[in-house]
Amino acid sequence: MAAGASRFALSSTAFAAAAFIVELVFIVATAIVTGIAYHSFAYGYPGSIEQYANIGGLAGFVYGLTFLIRDEYSVESLLEGHRVNTRLFLVWSLAFVTLAAIGFLTKSTAEFSRGWLVLFYGAGLVVVVALNAGVQRSLAALIDRGIVRRRKLMIVGTEDDVAKLEREISDGAASVYVAARAIVPGTYCDQASISEVLEKAAANARVLGIEDVVISSGLSRPDFLDSSVAAFSLLPVAIHVGAGGLLSRFKDAEVARFGRATTLSLTREPLGPFEAMTKRAFDVASSSIALVLLSPLFLVIAALIKLDTPGPVFFRQRRRGYNLIEFGIWKFRTMTVQDDGDVVVQATRNDARVTRLGRFLRKSSLDELPQLFNVLRGEMSLVGPRPHAVAHDRFFEKRIALYPRRLNMKPGITGWAQVNGFRGATETDEAMSNRVDHDLYYIDNWSVAFDIYIVMLTVLSRKAQQNAH
Repeated sequence: MAAGASRFALSSTAFAAAAFIVELVFIVATAIVTGIAYHSFAYGYPGSIEQYANIGGLAGFVYGLTFLIRDEYSVESLLEGHRVNTRLFLVWSLAFVTLAAIGFLTKSTAEFSRGWLVLFYGAGLVVVVALNAGVQRSLAALIDRGIVRRRKLMIVGTEDDVAKLEREISDGAASVYVAARAIVPGTYCDQASISEVLEKAAANARVLGIEDVVISSGLSRPDFLDSSVAAFSLLPVAIHVGAGGLLSRFKDAEVARFGRATTLSLTREPLGPFEAMTKRAFDVASSSIALVLLSPLFLVIAALIKLDTPGPVFFRQRRRGYNLIEFGIWKFRTMTVQDDGDVVVQATRNDARVTRLGRFLRKSSLDELPQLFNVLRGEMSLVGPRPHAVAHDRFFEKRIALYPRRLNMKPGITGWAQVNGFRGATETDEAMSNRVDHDLYYIDNWSVAFDIYIVMLTVLSRKAQQNAH
C-alpha cells in the first residue's frame, strides 16, 4: 500500500494500547480456562471464574505494565524484536513473583490452588510467547495494508544528506515514511536564505501533519542547527538530529549532564553502583549456601581424585578477570598436566591427558565447583563470561573484535554462551566469535532474573552440557 493509510488506521499510540489490551485479555482468558480445566479435573467442579479472572488480570497487568513503562508495545520496538523470548520469560516470572508477594502480604495464598497456579504459569508463558511471535510476524503486513499507520517524517539538510538519510530510513524503518524533504543549499549562502527555506519547510510540515523532523548534522555551519530547531520547535513534532558517522555505531547514546556541561553519552558502565551491589549480594549468598551444602561432595570428589591418579586435588591456572586483572582460578584436577604458561593446549574430545575420573567431572561440570571460592573472594561471579587462560586471551584479543570487552564484567562459573552450547574448545575464530557475541549480549542485558534463568538452564538444559570434554 502507499505510504499513507486509511483515515481509520491505528496510530502508533493506539496500536500500543490495543496490543496491551489484547495481551491482557488473552492472559485473563488463559487464567479462566486453566482454572476451570484444573478444578474440573481435580475436584469435579469448575471453581470460581471470578477468582481466576482477578488473578489473571493482576498477572496480566503486572506483565504488561513492565513492557508499557519501557515503551516496548510501540510499533518500532516490536518491529525491531526487542521483546525476545528470554525477556518474556523473565517478565512473566516476575509477574508471578509479584503475585506471590501480594498473596503473602495479604495472607491470601491459601485461597488459591497451587496446582492451578503452576498450570496457569506454564500455559500463560506459552500464550504470551506465541502471541508476541504472532504480533511481530503480522505487524509489517498490518502496516503495508494500512491498518496501522506509519508516522509522517520530514528530512531537513543538504541534497546529499537528505538522500542518504532517506535511504537509511527507508531501508529499515517500516513504521515511518518520508512525507517531505527540505533541501538547504550545501554551498555558502546567507542566513536569510536558510531562514526562508526553513520557514517554508515548517509551514509545509504543519499542513502535511508531519510528526517527526530529522535534521541532518552534515552542514557544518553552526547556526544551521540552531535555526532549524527554532523553526520546527513551534510545531507539535518530535525533532531529531541525524547521528551519522561515529554516533551511528551507538544505538543507546543519550544526553547526560555534568553540572552545566551537556554531553552525549555513547556508552554506560556495564553495571551501575546499585546493580553491582545487587549482583555481588546474589553471588555471596549463593556461593556461601552452595559451599555449605556441597562440602560433602567436595570431600568425595577429592578422595576419588587421589585414588584415581597421583597429583594434587586442585588445578590452578592464571585467568583474566574484571578489567583484565589476573587471578588464580580453582578447579578440581581432571588432567595429567598443569599447563599455565605462554602456551596452553585446550582439551579436545578423547584427549589422552584427561584422566578417567576427569572425563566424568568435565562432562558433568563438577570440576568447576571449586570456583565458588573464587566467587566468594570477589574474583568471579556465579554468572558471567567464562574466563580463559591468559595465553588464549592474548591470542584471541588480536583476532576477535571487541574480545577484551567481554571482561568488562566479572567472569562467571557459567554464562549465557555456555548454556547456549558455546563451551569447550574454541579451535576456530568463528567458534570464539559466537562465544564473544553471547558474552556481550549478557553484559548488555544483565539482570538478577537473567542470572537466575542462566543458573536454571545450567542445571536443566542439555545445551549447557554440549561440547564438554
